[in-house]
Amino acid sequence: MKIHRLKGYINTLFIAEYDDFLLLLDGGSPADVELIEKYCHEELHRPVSNIKLAVVTHMHPDHSGAAPILRKKYGTRIAAYKNIDQWYSGPTGWLQHKLDCLMAQIVAMKHKTKIRKVFSQRITAPDYLVNDMEPLPFFNDWRVVYTPGHTSHDIAIFNENDKILYCGDSIIEVRGRVYLPLPVIFRRRMKNSYRKMGELGAEQVLLPHGNSIETSNCRDIFDRMEKLLEEPPNRIRRRVHYFSIWSPAIWKPTIRRLLFQ
Repeated sequence: MKIHRLKGYINTLFIAEYDDFLLLLDGGSPADVELIEKYCHEELHRPVSNIKLAVVTHMHPDHSGAAPILRKKYGTRIAAYKNIDQWYSGPTGWLQHKLDCLMAQIVAMKHKTKIRKVFSQRITAPDYLVNDMEPLPFFNDWRVVYTPGHTSHDIAIFNENDKILYCGDSIIEVRGRVYLPLPVIFRRRMKNSYRKMGELGAEQVLLPHGNSIETSNCRDIFDRMEKLLEEPPNRIRRRVHYFSIWSPAIWKPTIRRLLFQ
């Protein structure tokens, strides 16, 4: 197995290459489809239909948008956590989806990237609904790790043979410094997720936003992330959190607690 790294629209994409098939470690954005096609043809010299499975770690458009397009064009199957399509469901989910797509374009503008299509489907309808610690379909050397916090349905995937962890948006790295994802909706769950990932013993952590981390002490990385959770939020974090409360997975449990406490 060989990992290939591609610079995507606003994040980094990773393709795991095997003798027979390819694994897309996260779903990318609609703007990344052409990049994936070009890389498969020109660098890997393989048809795009060799992408047997695309993992969608969570529903934000830069992690979910390309996968349904690849499925429609090339038959790529999609694996995601079992409650993923609750995130953007209903009228308020529709609004949250539009806000998240807008935030993705703001990130592109900040990085001085040419603006391209990022508006994605808000319902993924995965072919495989996965659970915590299950092996991935077709790729049994990768295990699903349920890591809620950034959303209610985040997953990471871990290759125990090669000690490689793709951690999704759990860690954001900018100029050598690590940051929390924006937003952290569920702080207590995020804390538990960091502890779980720290216990995996990964020696390489793949980041979709930032450089990959080579480590001999995986626990230390996630201990640092856990400490960041205790810092008071700055103005940007508060604003992004405010604009990320419309998903039914956020407001419905809150209303339920208020009504039935």
